[in-house]
Amino acid sequence: MTNGQTISEHKSGARVAIIVATVSFSLYVINMLIGKGNIVYGWEMFHIGDIGEFFMMFVASIAFIVAALFREADWKANPETNNN
Repeated sequence: MTNGQTISEHKSGARVAIIVATVSFSLYVINMLIGKGNIVYGWEMFHIGDIGEFFMMFVASIAFIVAALFREADWKANPETNNN
């Protein structure tokens, strides 16, 4: 993060990263449940395979880390408003 970025840019970046992580993780869970239903109940629904599940979890993990880094940059930019 450069000094030219404002705190609102950090918060919006963190918000976008959290949304991407949440959507990606939700798609992973839904896909996992569909796969389980295919096995247990004999459904014939399409689900993404192992590679797709890996990429969804990878995107969720990276987006969560990016959100944490944005929040840390925001925290370091305002040391007087931190509670500790």
